[in-house]
Amino acid sequence: MATRPRSVSKPPPWAADAPRVRECADRPEHALDWATLPVLPGLVAAGGALLFGVNAWALDGAGALWRDSLPVSPQLVFVARLRVLCEVLFVATALTLVVAGVRAGGLPTSAELAALVATLVVVSLQVVARSMHWSVRRPFATDLESARATPAPPLVMVGYSAYLALTSTLTGMIFSTTAQADGPQWAILFAVPCLLAAVRRLLITSREWATPEARSRVIATVAAR
Repeated sequence: MATRPRSVSKPPPWAADAPRVRECADRPEHALDWATLPVLPGLVAAGGALLFGVNAWALDGAGALWRDSLPVSPQLVFVARLRVLCEVLFVATALTLVVAGVRAGGLPTSAELAALVATLVVVSLQVVARSMHWSVRRPFATDLESARATPAPPLVMVGYSAYLALTSTLTGMIFSTTAQADGPQWAILFAVPCLLAAVRRLLITSREWATPEARSRVIATVAAR
């Protein structure tokens, strides 16, 4: 009597995903991926610049007239304001990366670490350079004492926010791609031209601020509030 052949049972559809599910279960809950962290510094730097950096001279207010009467080099004043903005953005972005790094699992590779450091420096300097450029080219008289005060009119702030968010996010996404490379050389190669462009913009803005015409226009504008 012929026996019926045994039917071979097919594995369930989810069996192919079992190793991936097991790998995700072994990772810490809500762990972040090191390769995605370079997106964070740009958003933090853009938000920090929108607090006061896009109209940095507005912090002086009416006191700008008195400050400009002091026997101080215009370049020294520019460097001092530049340093304040750099410190605020660098500290904020660095703390963000530290907190995100604690949530990430394991240690970063050399490519991931290079991408994080490069993003921190490049994005912060890009935002600072663009903010100082706007502060000299488009000053506004504003009162920053109230809780709802903004360093520029609302429509202008929308444009500033969109530009900074777009450029910083794109830069962070490119560095996220370099974080998946075999080594840190790609992050360094991309960071060098970005840094040179930001430094060039700062030098141009500094020379423009040193001219009496531009400086008097900025001071007269921010002091008229």
